Amino acid sequence: MIEFTISSQSTLLAFLIGLSATILTRYSSIPQIIKGLKTRKMDDVSFWLIFYLTVGLFLYVIYGVIIDDLIIIWGNAVGVITNLVLISLKIKYSAKQFG
Repeated sequence: MIEFTISSQSTLLAFLIGLSATILTRYSSIPQIIKGLKTRKMDDVSFWLIFYLTVGLFLYVIYGVIIDDLIIIWGNAVGVITNLVLISLKIKYSAKQFG
């Protein structure tokens, strides 16, 4: 049987990769929020994409709580919040009905 051990270096590396992934993926919705606030137009943004992404991120928050991983919890909680902002902008600034 092969036994695997995790060194402190690989634990730090995993932490840094997780933190970097969280920062980059959470930042991705910020430009769309800024654009929506500036232009007050959200017709080109898919409601259902944002909705399903928000539900998935919320499930990741629950998953993070279950496995007790703060990076997963906080990173995805921020994602839920930013995507709720996008949904609000979509509802407020869409000229046509969506669905």
